[in-house]
Amino acid sequence: MEGLRVKTVGTGHSFTAIAATDGLLVRPDLLTGIRRIDRSAMTVTVESGTPLKRLNEALAREGLSLTNMGDIMEQTVAGAISTGTHGTGRESASIAAQIRELELVTADGRVMSCSVKENPEVFAAARVGLGALGVVSAVTFAVEPLFLLTAREEPMTFDRVTAEFDALYAENEHYEFYWFPHTGNCNTKRNNRSAGPAAPPGRLSGWFEDEFLSNGVFQVANSFGRALPAAVPVIAKVSSRALSARTYTDIPYKVFTSPRRVRFVEMEYAVPREAAVTALRELKAMVDRSPLRVSFPVEVRTAPADDITLSTASGRDTAYIAVHMYRGTPYRAYFTAAERILTAHGGRPHWGKVHTRDAAYLAEVYPRFGEFTALRDRLDPDRTFGNPYLRRVLGD
Repeated sequence: MEGLRVKTVGTGHSFTAIAATDGLLVRPDLLTGIRRIDRSAMTVTVESGTPLKRLNEALAREGLSLTNMGDIMEQTVAGAISTGTHGTGRESASIAAQIRELELVTADGRVMSCSVKENPEVFAAARVGLGALGVVSAVTFAVEPLFLLTAREEPMTFDRVTAEFDALYAENEHYEFYWFPHTGNCNTKRNNRSAGPAAPPGRLSGWFEDEFLSNGVFQVANSFGRALPAAVPVIAKVSSRALSARTYTDIPYKVFTSPRRVRFVEMEYAVPREAAVTALRELKAMVDRSPLRVSFPVEVRTAPADDITLSTASGRDTAYIAVHMYRGTPYRAYFTAAERILTAHGGRPHWGKVHTRDAAYLAEVYPRFGEFTALRDRLDPDRTFGNPYLRRVLGD
């Protein structure tokens, strides 16, 4: 076993080969559960292989919650933070930004505790460590008393969404929207804290919106579009009008997350928030004038600047623009054209999603890139945790 490269894999949610290895692949399936809850410090320490779904459910039973979440919770804790998983928020940032302490097993076998006070330079980097610095074995998150969110979902035109982007962002704690290519239609979602009472979607109406329309009918529409690309613009116009406005109130993870059963391939770039509208308009113009047929909506979210070395929101207020294609549909032409637009705005690719960037490019868009690679040289000089993906994005 000596001399083998080592990688830890979570649920395999990433679209990149970030966890691939020709050496020893570690699955943390048994490294799960909550170690301790500290109600005076308002933190929870959790084993790194714990799925986010189980963590959220356990916290809710204890009357606690994370401040923010992404829209999927199938990933493990370590997998989510290591790739920079995020939701959307005006003040509240990614899952990694909610970490207060982190336990890291380094290449020489040490178990290193990292926080603002202890090994702070490692803490700054390892919260989004790409699996390059060691194996994350436990994570301590800041938590808060369980609260309620009211979600307001509403169709809105592309022109209105882009014209009012700054106002919609400023007025809501969590704002996001989806634009349907080949149309001028968007669906918006605004989540804000609520005094209650809880009013979750009704069982029948929730099933109709979230399962029947957003998954069942959408699956059929995408399958039809894959078989007959010329029909995609018409399908998009119908799909973009299928969802109606609705409002509901529930505990956070039930509002932040949603079932995603239609399989796709995704590329996402983080651009400076002030560049979001320009980049999105350029993306729409590109799709409108091209022969591309895109059946999946484009997702737009935001995050405040954080202090994590290779976080996609490191040092700047950020907007995320994510493009998708239905699984099995050729995606390279669309992604290449979108990537050209987003990189022109200094875009940073999501570490777990499709992109073609390398270390030379990333060193230009991450001011602290050299800080991360120098730390990697110190913690893993022999590249025990290396693989071809890390060689491309971090260099040798």
